[in-house]
Amino acid sequence: MAKSTRSRSAERLVDILVELHLNGVVNRSALMEKFKITERTVYRDLNALSPIVEHTGNGLYRLIHSAQSPGSQGLHHTLANFLNADNFFPDRNTEFWQKLENRVDENHILILGNDAEHTVHRDIGRYLPKIEKSIKNHNVCQIVYKGKTRLINPYKLINKKNIWYLQATENSRLKSFSLSQIRWMDIQGTTFIPEESVIELLEKSLDPWVSEDTFEVKIFINDNISHYFMRRDLLPEQELLEDRHDGVTLRCQAAHENQILPLLLYWLPNIHILEPAWLREKLVTTLTTYLAECTA
Repeated sequence: MAKSTRSRSAERLVDILVELHLNGVVNRSALMEKFKITERTVYRDLNALSPIVEHTGNGLYRLIHSAQSPGSQGLHHTLANFLNADNFFPDRNTEFWQKLENRVDENHILILGNDAEHTVHRDIGRYLPKIEKSIKNHNVCQIVYKGKTRLINPYKLINKKNIWYLQATENSRLKSFSLSQIRWMDIQGTTFIPEESVIELLEKSLDPWVSEDTFEVKIFINDNISHYFMRRDLLPEQELLEDRHDGVTLRCQAAHENQILPLLLYWLPNIHILEPAWLREKLVTTLTTYLAECTA
């Protein structure tokens, strides 16, 4: 199957970054020849890297603020942290970066993530500059979200499973606003003083579902699916309480019932809510209502 244009472009950008890292500069004409692309395409690729790459004349480009010598891991370390590369390659030494270009060319390693939302290009292009500015300067923002006008204090932009969320407080309550659901945004002239408790909470919880008020959930998981939960955390703040021959008992923390219920519904009938009782009843009611509608 032929690679998509987006996939080829991404591979070229990685290749260009590796060459910059190893050699310090890249040549525009050489890139055209190497990738068999037009001048317009190479300009587009280099423009995509413009936040970290600058033109030095004579068709040469280098890393901005970089007196980076070959073998330095400054840029790659920054990019790896930004893209949370520890999830894929925990150990990244000099040898790893030297082999990266070959790995891209040979295409024997493929990392698949969740598909991005259809509106991601529009949303990031429209809101990212405003969001970064308002977070940096602590500006109050007015947004139209799900048909309602709101005043918010923005703190952080987070991407979870390829969905972008703006984490902000509204009326002193911390919330996560889906970027694709924001219809309009304006930076206000007024500023706010960031709350230390909110900052600490956001640093502690790397999840859009974040709240100062959470509730504890205890769950028993049958042995036939328990290995999925043991190999990685599938529940928020997951903790093992008991491991038995017929299954495991886990504890987790949830900020809202809508954070945890879809996860539990997905694993039925091999999962059982032990506590709290109200959540168990909510699950039963949801299933009963669904079955009644199906048979009506």
